[in-house]
Amino acid sequence: MMTEMTMYAALKEAANRCPHDLAIFYEGTRISFKTLLKRIDQTADILYNQLGVRENDVIVIAQPNIPETIVLFYAINKIGACSNLIHPFTPFNQVKSIMDKTHTKYAFLFEQRIAKEVERYREIADQVFVTRIEDDLPAFKKMIYHTFMNFRIRKKLGKLPARFKFDGFKYTYQLKSKNQPVPEASFDSKRCSVLLHSGSTTGKPKTICLSDNAFNFIAYHSDSFMALPREQLRGHKMLSILPSFHGFGLCMTMHAPLVNAFSSILIPKFKPDKVVKVMNQTKFTCVCGVPTIYEKLLKEPTFVNNKNLKHLHCCFCGGDSMPATLEEDFNKAMEKAGSKCRLFQGYGLTEAIAVNCVNTFDAHRSGSLGKAMPESTFKVVDENNQEVKPGEIGEIIFKSGAIMLGYYQDEEGTNDCIVDGYLHTGDLGYIDADGFIFFKQRKKRVVKVSGVAVFPSEVEQLIESMPEVSACAAIHIPDKKLINALKVFVVAKYFDETAMKDKILETCRKYLIRWSVPTEIEFRKELPLTMLGKVDFRKLQEEEDKKRGLL
Repeated sequence: MMTEMTMYAALKEAANRCPHDLAIFYEGTRISFKTLLKRIDQTADILYNQLGVRENDVIVIAQPNIPETIVLFYAINKIGACSNLIHPFTPFNQVKSIMDKTHTKYAFLFEQRIAKEVERYREIADQVFVTRIEDDLPAFKKMIYHTFMNFRIRKKLGKLPARFKFDGFKYTYQLKSKNQPVPEASFDSKRCSVLLHSGSTTGKPKTICLSDNAFNFIAYHSDSFMALPREQLRGHKMLSILPSFHGFGLCMTMHAPLVNAFSSILIPKFKPDKVVKVMNQTKFTCVCGVPTIYEKLLKEPTFVNNKNLKHLHCCFCGGDSMPATLEEDFNKAMEKAGSKCRLFQGYGLTEAIAVNCVNTFDAHRSGSLGKAMPESTFKVVDENNQEVKPGEIGEIIFKSGAIMLGYYQDEEGTNDCIVDGYLHTGDLGYIDADGFIFFKQRKKRVVKVSGVAVFPSEVEQLIESMPEVSACAAIHIPDKKLINALKVFVVAKYFDETAMKDKILETCRKYLIRWSVPTEIEFRKELPLTMLGKVDFRKLQEEEDKKRGLL
């Protein structure tokens, strides 16, 4: 059973079993399992013998869905070091803060990210390696991309002697393996192999420690959510459009497919027409996505009318609540195209990596989150942690082999979240008499914007740090494109309203990922307070929902 081995060992086992099968497809480049394993071993050699990376060292990976992301991830795991995955366009100040907090040894950062703040990155240039999106492109595409990016970077940074030749920076393509031996780390169920970042079950930003066991647990049960015998998983193709810094994307669209000997089809940036092009090239069979992805695909005529839809086996939706109409519309589109594929909703959270309950062909109920995966136990409890009857609403808790080791350097937060082996999700719902799990609403304040977790407290703290602002509160509002977005209420000391809005947005765009940038700003003389003197977010949310006719 793969849960008693490292992630690298699980991949190596698959590669040795199916060396010539397709492991990765990327922009026309096809990489076999044999070639992928060789690249991983060569990168591990560079990390261990040239860079001095050792077991338990922390390495930041901040890259899009490109082959090098996967290669680095498994090379780091082979050594027994820890991959710290963050958004590739995280601003410098956040990257530096994460690196300092986690005592990061090196960071592998996306070239376009560094280009935006190159002078600031010089502060940590000795820890940084620059990765390029073009390195695995076919020759013709590489030439086009090289020319395009050369123009963009020169325009951004002025005259350069050559593209990306920033003094003091090192590039991964310049590192060459000497094929020296690398000791392979033994399996340790308590070793933190991956750090992911989330809003935690309370809505406050947390760093989550995950083991090899947790990832392999989800991967081992791929036959369950695919509703196929294990021996039939080989040869399937999973579309990887969810980002690697997201547990759903990293585990479900990269690790789980690869260790089960089916392909990961990488798309660095989601575009409906790009998905169609790749579908025509690969005839992929599985998709994991968030609601906005499926909504955009349904609006793309070349997707809904594509003859290759008949090759789709199943699609999964997570990361945010799926509207009932989306499931219905997608399934109707599949039926019309003559495809047996259906869209299934599942549920999980970063503290347990990815999907822990899901609808499948074998067990499906519309509107539900499906049933618990094998070897997972779900309960719904009241405020006294007592299990409630079927159909009664309470907090969803569950026990699973995918649950995190804990929050990074936060024993108190970990103990509050994991009680008697059960992960307390902070989400409200119920379980019906047949074991189907239903979600009602979130207790935590984290907001999913286009499937990406954003933290209102982080936005509030940034805006309140401005000298012109005395108070700020953020809530979620509906958005046609993003499903959810942020609205902030601001109490300003003095301002010209138009100029102040522009300054707030400029500050947010500079220091936050784009999903955290509020789409609406409302100025008030004061904010409502609770009896304890805290800002009453619930009241603001209720007022806004009533104003929009949502209550």
